This record gives sequence, C-alpha cells and structure tokens, in this order.
Amino acid sequence: MANLPSPPASHGFRVGVDARATGQLAANVPARAVPVADGTPTPRDVLVALTYGLELVRHGAMLVGESGCLRLANHAALAILQKKDGISLARTGLVADRASDTRLLHKLVQEAISSPQSGEPKASPITLVRRSAHSSLIVRVIPGPGLECWPGSERAEQKTALLKLYDRDLGLVVDERALITLYGLTRSEAALATQLMQGKSIEDAAAGLFISAHTARTHLKRIFMKTDTHRQPELVVRMLLTVV
Repeated sequence: MANLPSPPASHGFRVGVDARATGQLAANVPARAVPVADGTPTPRDVLVALTYGLELVRHGAMLVGESGCLRLANHAALAILQKKDGISLARTGLVADRASDTRLLHKLVQEAISSPQSGEPKASPITLVRRSAHSSLIVRVIPGPGLECWPGSERAEQKTALLKLYDRDLGLVVDERALITLYGLTRSEAALATQLMQGKSIEDAAAGLFISAHTARTHLKRIFMKTDTHRQPELVVRMLLTVV
C-alpha cells in the first residue's frame, strides 16, 4: 500500500472560513484538546480526520451547513472560491454569479441535509457559468457528515452537505482505461472524451488529437450511444462522476 501523506498540522485547518477575511483561514477550533483516557476521539481528532480526508480529494471539496455557511474546505475549494468566478463566499454564505444558480445551490444543500437517506438530490450536479474561465464549474451536492463536535454550533448547523467542485480549467486527471472499461469505448473515443472532460470544445479536441472535426463528431456520436447520453454537457457530467 502506498504511503499516505501525514495529516495536516493543527495550524493548517481550513475551518470556519470568514467571508470578511476574503478566504483567509480562521482557526475556530480550541487551541488545545483534552485527552480522553478511554481512547474516545476528541473534537479535534474528528476535525483532523475530516480535514485530512478533504485534502485527499483531487478536486475541490467542502462541507456546507444548511444556511449555506462554509464549515470545512480543502485547498482546491478555497482556491476556486477566492477567484470569485462562478461561485464565491459572501456574508450570507455561498453565492453563485447568477441569482437563479444561488437559489438552486441552496435548495440542493437543504435537500441533501434534510433527506440524507435519499442520497444525492436529483437535480445534482449543476453547472455554474463563469465570466472569466474557459469552462463552466461543475458542482455536485451530496449528504455530508455531521459536525456534532463543532464548537459552539447550533444543532441545525451540525448537519452538512458535501460539495464537490470540478474546475476543468485546472486540468483534470482522467483515467482513460477506466473509460474504456466502464463504457466500452475505443482508445480513440476515450482520448476524445478525456479532452471534452477537460473543458475543450469538439474543434479544439480534434486539433489536439490530430483528427478532423468530422471524425471527432463521429466518435462523439458513438460515445453518446455507449454512455446513454444525448448532449455534451450531460456526457461530461456523467463521466466526471465515475472516473474523476
């Protein structure tokens, strides 16, 4: 088994991010944890484990309370929020660039928290339009863990939703072999699918693969059939959820 990196030190917590600090890290965890003789995990132990787990995710990941407040986030998620392009952190919580997207995002968070037994809400994932980025931001909302250990939190804010942020402009690592195995794609089709997942247009993908746009569109039609999808955004989202 490969050696995992050491858990982050206490001063590296991405916790309790304050909107007024424009994404700067705030330490809302008590400075010292009281040891428990019977080995029961302390609140700090739980927060260390959650923070460590979020950092192992290869894309943006954060835990959000029902009101939209940010509770924990990994470095990738904070970098996306600090760009303020598509999604950002305001005093009221997470907001998207478009008001309709903000309402939908909060609705999905509330659904994930209020009905965790139902799993991921049907309307998830969603795509958020961005002003400056080359590609839209894909956000997946699923039920998250409880934060009963969180110091001073209200009971309603102890429940969370896990948001996964896929920023294709940062370059996604795609396992083409997984695409071939899961969907029965040929190597050429998997290569094209990878380019599309990384945010490239069909024309740019064709140029990068040294094939004609006509050949690329032929590959795309076959990919649609094999993945039971009908549009490029639908295809990208489905594949992101399975191989990234």
